[in-house]
Amino acid sequence: MQRATAYAGRIEAGEPFDTLDDCEDAILITEAALAVPGPRIVYVNAALERLCGYSREELLGNTPRLLQGYDTDREELARLRRELESRGQAEGEIMNYDKRRQEYVLGWTIVPIRDAAGAVRAWLSLQIDVLRESAGMRAQRTEA
Repeated sequence: MQRATAYAGRIEAGEPFDTLDDCEDAILITEAALAVPGPRIVYVNAALERLCGYSREELLGNTPRLLQGYDTDREELARLRRELESRGQAEGEIMNYDKRRQEYVLGWTIVPIRDAAGAVRAWLSLQIDVLRESAGMRAQRTEA
């Protein structure tokens, strides 16, 4: 949660989204509106493009539903929405699909980006491939 909040804080302080282009963390930013059809993607960085296989141009203007599929847990998505509406942040895991329609377990931390008056103007989602991250941590422990 800390890293996502720090990135959101940079945007709230006036930095443009593209200052996140070179972050190692995969970052996706959407509009604030959560109602159907859902928040549209307004920014992704290069790490997010590598994670899901879609280019920035393919993602911008779409909703994160583009990354969902048959095994995406709809109840978890409903929980996510409730958490964002009630707590203003959320963490979780879900099955997503890359551009080749290959499954991956997505872990996310979502925090608000607020305007000067404190209203939510966008959502910042820090995302990881949970299985790849776990394998990397196991490899590091083995090397130690």
